[in-house]
Amino acid sequence: MCDSGVRFRWLGVAGLEIEAGGSVLLVDPFFTRPPWWRLVVGRVSCNAGLVAEHVQRADHVLVTHAHWDHAMDVPEVVRRTGATAWGPHNVCRLLELEGIPPGQIHRIAAGDGLQLGRFDVEVLAATHGRTPIDWLINGALPRTAAPPLRLTDYRMDRCLSFLITTAGIRFLHAPSERPTEARPADVLLVGPHREPGYYRVLLKIVRPRLVIPIHWDGLFRPLNAPLVPDFTLSWWSWPPLQRMEPQRFQRLIERLAPGVRVLIAERLHWYDVGCELGPVQPLDGREAQRPRP
Repeated sequence: MCDSGVRFRWLGVAGLEIEAGGSVLLVDPFFTRPPWWRLVVGRVSCNAGLVAEHVQRADHVLVTHAHWDHAMDVPEVVRRTGATAWGPHNVCRLLELEGIPPGQIHRIAAGDGLQLGRFDVEVLAATHGRTPIDWLINGALPRTAAPPLRLTDYRMDRCLSFLITTAGIRFLHAPSERPTEARPADVLLVGPHREPGYYRVLLKIVRPRLVIPIHWDGLFRPLNAPLVPDFTLSWWSWPPLQRMEPQRFQRLIERLAPGVRVLIAERLHWYDVGCELGPVQPLDGREAQRPRP
């Protein structure tokens, strides 16, 4: 196997971990996955045990926006690892509410350039998809918000995307709903639930060699539940999203961009990017788990 010195793993939902030269960068780590009914009743707490099980080290944590499935577990990751966190204003406020020291919190905005050890990061503007409950989960944080928080306390003010470069390899994480806000990259991590026209434009701009679908698994399903496509986002987004079947997405990308590889990653398993982004295999040698049709 060709060893590039850069490895990554999909953490589930929008989560990503990249390790290069002994440095570790996380994006949107989320493991707790509270049930859907917590949207309407009760308060939630991070499952610290799951964080301890799946995050051993981190130097920096990037957060795209403040919705719970992106930001909820970040305070515990930062407490446990001593990492610094980088995100929009609401993300920073949530970290403050959770008692994270100011020195570990950094507010960022589109256009910023970050040098995080072995990682160079370009912060990009991103447009988040609309939902029928935007009025409940977007906007300013509630003035009365205090831990333990409600899921509806995790309100988005700004949404970002990240172009991460390490060892000459560029990862574009979660590009905007507006594909024209994307940048060229070697590895594209994107949700598989948009119309073909979106990917046609995105692929022409990004020109990736490897595409990895993310944010297609059930964000309300426990982490140890079988890995199956999440169809709840197909009906609670507006306009309605496509059915989030990664195999269908793979066929679409292969049709739109012949020669571009699509990796349906196994959740929580390490992959080496490989020299020249050659064949990508799980580092533990096991065949990647395929979601059930």
